[in-house]
Amino acid sequence: MAQGALAAAILEAGPSRALFHGMMARLVLEVPPVVAVLASLGLASFFVASLYLWRLAGYQDADRNEPSTIQRRFLSTLLSCACSTGLVYGLARPSKDGMTLLELLGLEAAEPLRACACCLGLTAALFLGPLLQHLAAVCEFHTPLISSPQCSWVLMRDLAMAPFTEEFVFRACIVRLLVGASLPGAAVALGSPLCFALAHAHHFREHVRKLENKQAALMQVAFQIFYTSLFGMYSTYLLLRTGSTVAVVLAHSFCNHQGFPDLGFLVFANHELHRHRIWLAVAYVAGMLLFCCLLVPLTADFPTHFAPSSQCPSAQRQCK
Repeated sequence: MAQGALAAAILEAGPSRALFHGMMARLVLEVPPVVAVLASLGLASFFVASLYLWRLAGYQDADRNEPSTIQRRFLSTLLSCACSTGLVYGLARPSKDGMTLLELLGLEAAEPLRACACCLGLTAALFLGPLLQHLAAVCEFHTPLISSPQCSWVLMRDLAMAPFTEEFVFRACIVRLLVGASLPGAAVALGSPLCFALAHAHHFREHVRKLENKQAALMQVAFQIFYTSLFGMYSTYLLLRTGSTVAVVLAHSFCNHQGFPDLGFLVFANHELHRHRIWLAVAYVAGMLLFCCLLVPLTADFPTHFAPSSQCPSAQRQCK
């Protein structure tokens, strides 16, 4: 009784009551395709623009790895997340057969633990080669199994801040908008990654300043857009199949931690692992084959709210 009275008292407060009502209200998001596309482009543009809002206050933020720059940009991306949530909520309509806002955004999935385990396992399979390469370096050269972070703010950005904010905006919100427009699966699978990739084009100025060569900077940005597009398609696939934004965030964090594979052992004779190049190359190929074999079965049979026909819990469709 006391707990019920306390909850009632909290809900009587204006802002708290409105927030609770917004989180618990049953909603359906159905929008025309043109609205979904324009809203998605708007969210992607605002996400990038929010990073530079601090320049209006006199901050230059020349070095993206400076702790103060990371902190300010994190606040900016949180603002973007809040605005993205507001847009999704504003475009949705009440429906007694709908979903809560948390369900709409994939923050409340049907099987969150299994989704996280399957997404991490699938991503780890893709990185089988790099993982065994690191293990070989640990065993042979006493490389630390887990390196101690040299810059905690950079580590927090790469493993927590960036994965959460990017996946929330570009997957949870933008994919929800595209699914709500009943667009074909291919359009959803390509639309979100395209917005995600183009959002990284703003790094061109930073690369020009560092490399002092526009052509080299352009090539680096083009490559960045290419691999972010590939990752975006993979991340969108995971969300559509499992319905869990948390699982997608964990997969993103794992990829950021791994970084790009060091393939120097294949071509450089003076590389410390060059004499292991044969079995390491086999491990790389085996990892890619294992990833392809597990891509469908590991993400099957999840009741997902992100299937185009699953606007209501009663109409959930399991991915086979």
